[in-house]
Amino acid sequence: MNSKYPVKLCLLFDSDGTLVDSEGLCNQALAQIFSDYGVTLSVPELIRDYRGGQLSDIFDTLAKLHGVRLNENTEPRYRALVQQLFQAELKAVAGIKPALQFCQQQGWPMAVVSNGPRFKVQQALELCDLAEFFKDRIFSAYDIQRFKPDPALYLHSAATLGAKPEHCVVIEDSLPGVLAGLAAGMNTLFYTIHGETSPSALVTEFHDMRLLPALLTGLSSKM
Repeated sequence: MNSKYPVKLCLLFDSDGTLVDSEGLCNQALAQIFSDYGVTLSVPELIRDYRGGQLSDIFDTLAKLHGVRLNENTEPRYRALVQQLFQAELKAVAGIKPALQFCQQQGWPMAVVSNGPRFKVQQALELCDLAEFFKDRIFSAYDIQRFKPDPALYLHSAATLGAKPEHCVVIEDSLPGVLAGLAAGMNTLFYTIHGETSPSALVTEFHDMRLLPALLTGLSSKM
């Protein structure tokens, strides 16, 4: 992995819901896990309430809420279900591949910064034909055991890439990720398609990945 880049703009993308359209599939697996315990969960409500969170926290919250005790096989079973669903149904977020191609043409370095484990991110990128844009530039919260909305993962990613926080642009679809980007002192773009409101006027909202190249070009001209 290169430690320094000759350009000022460094792009840090979330994975689930930002690069790959995986939120429905991940929460479908979550609902299946809890159905094994006799608990019926709504996938749309899970997406609304838990998107972008840390998996262990989500398990703990739902288990307490529904009065169930999860066994030690819960997370491995969840991961296996997600992998199966990804293999069968995962697609890239609409408009993201042309946007990444544009960014690549500009010479802007790009990385993935995710609360998910590295193997999940890698599988998702490969299935959606996006791996070429990121190579080995994948940063997982599991590697440093610090999860969004903690800004540590974004700061760690920037430091590893040799980029100053103020030269980084965070692209996120969830409030935990947006809060992490803000706390890291980075330019933060909120791909918001779930009716959420930005937590700060410093965040730029957008609703269509086709708009991303113009937004990034505007930011680049100010750096």
